[in-house]
Amino acid sequence: MKRILFIAILGLLACPTNASAQQSAKKYVKQGIERFSKGDIAGAIVEYNRALTIDPKLSDAYLNRGKAKRAAGDLDGAITDYEIVCELDPQLAMNNHDITEAYLNRGYIRSNRLDLDGALTDFDRAIALNPNDAEAYFKRGRAFLIEGNAKYAIADFDKSISLDDRNPLVYAERGFAHQTQGQAGEAQKDFERGLKLNNDLRLMLDLHLLDLQIQIKEMRRRQAAIQRNIAGLTLDSPTGAGSQRHAPAA
Repeated sequence: MKRILFIAILGLLACPTNASAQQSAKKYVKQGIERFSKGDIAGAIVEYNRALTIDPKLSDAYLNRGKAKRAAGDLDGAITDYEIVCELDPQLAMNNHDITEAYLNRGYIRSNRLDLDGALTDFDRAIALNPNDAEAYFKRGRAFLIEGNAKYAIADFDKSISLDDRNPLVYAERGFAHQTQGQAGEAQKDFERGLKLNNDLRLMLDLHLLDLQIQIKEMRRRQAAIQRNIAGLTLDSPTGAGSQRHAPAA
């Protein structure tokens, strides 16, 4: 009986301590937010680190630290924190603009570097977190187009336009995708719609499409080089034969 009473007393003593620790952790988060609002990003991160030292499962601390890391230019570090938020508190992560934007930003960087697998993974993640983000479908559609999958690209552009029909760049890229599929009539309609939304300023759309074409050309060059390497390895193998060589991608 005395032993049970002793354990109960210890439990009562421990509860206020845990409550006090949680309050301290939340206090550091609040101080971090205040520092961040004043432009002291490094100081904000220090406060969030202190909060997490006390409570390693405090999702608000990870969320705000991710925001601060992103502001400091550490996009990968920010996404690492955001992924922890997704695990600890999925509801907090859903439709969170900061988290979605982080994935979109990294996906766009990866897409420009022609790391299309990485880009598509980030865009998929952004769409899973916010299925109504028109920009996410637009950027994923662009990645599909660069990859050479015009069918998937058009489907994503359609979805993006259904969510926001005021972006001239989506029409320009969908028009280009239709053009690659031999759908001249649909392409012309999209180009005209894009020009109208862009106040008939053709230069911006032309430059945008030129950049897209340069990326597609470079992607095809890389794909062709991979195919040549594969063909070379096949020919060098003991069972290799000339008939196994594949033509380079167009």
